Amino acid sequence: MIHRSLKKFAALLLLTAVIVAQCGCTAQTAPQEPAAETSFGEDWLLNTYCYIQTYEGGQESLIRQAFSVARDFENQLSRTIATSDIGRFNASESGCSVDVDTALLLQDCRDAWERSDHMLDVTMGAVTQLWDFSAEDPKVPDAAAIEEALTHVGSWEWIGVEPLDDTDPGDWQISKADPAIALDLGAVAKGYIADKTADFLREHGVDRAVINFGGNVVFVGSKEDGSPWACGIEDPAEGGSEELIQDRALVGLVRCGEGSVVTSGTYERCFMQDGVLYHHVLDPHTGYPVETDLLSATIIGPSSQVCDTLSTSCLLLGCEKGMALIQSFEDYEAVFILEDGSIVKTDGADFEEE
Repeated sequence: MIHRSLKKFAALLLLTAVIVAQCGCTAQTAPQEPAAETSFGEDWLLNTYCYIQTYEGGQESLIRQAFSVARDFENQLSRTIATSDIGRFNASESGCSVDVDTALLLQDCRDAWERSDHMLDVTMGAVTQLWDFSAEDPKVPDAAAIEEALTHVGSWEWIGVEPLDDTDPGDWQISKADPAIALDLGAVAKGYIADKTADFLREHGVDRAVINFGGNVVFVGSKEDGSPWACGIEDPAEGGSEELIQDRALVGLVRCGEGSVVTSGTYERCFMQDGVLYHHVLDPHTGYPVETDLLSATIIGPSSQVCDTLSTSCLLLGCEKGMALIQSFEDYEAVFILEDGSIVKTDGADFEEE
């Protein structure tokens, strides 16, 4: 069911440029054609409000099918769904069989771990399950519990990923030598699912569309007039200060062609305890919120999965190392907002400050 406040203002979400923010928020985009030539659908999945808009009339049924594809992948990858590949792996003693897509995504996650100086680590499940930033009254976990959970993090040498049968590429095996190893693909799954949803729309003849999965935005095709798509980047200084996304302030706009825009920030999912602010971006070496000089990292590039991975990696690494990481990826650009409010971007980022 769509959250009532989000559903009530769904039409308003189509009035301005896309606002991109971190987990759990929404986005806005302006229709580029008359309403009769567009199709629109909304849903609640990936623990956030999502919508898809195509620029041809009569495609509502196809959009519903696209959401079904996305939900199938969520049911496959979410650690909070007991029957998912990840849920079954985490509950197992030594591993389980999984779909080939899950196995290949996990291999991508290991590559990301290596390229991020071991900061982006999906083996953090034992730690992340201790933190509940969505709780009505969130609390810092017990220090001893965090210390114990950390002993099961980063143990990639204890995780195996291989096909069950070389003649059947559909089923793979993910094994673990430590029963307490748990996976959390939250830093990559939303982007991965957004890419798969975009692929589905293209395969079914959609030439132009906007997919927004809680701030992971994918632009399919180009605008009819040839101009770039535009995304607004939320001001972290006021992030979350307004319930409705259209009421929040922007620091500026990024423009791009077909591809994705993803932002990770420390300001959306956080809480105060004993005068200390705790945000949801956890350091795999300490088990606590990472100390970083970045408030947000926005990545622009062809793949939403890669943008998702890079945005969180950069936030974990900080400005200097994050910029070096982005520059090692061809066709990807970045806009960083630092703690002092200053903005740093790559040379190729088409960004206009408000």
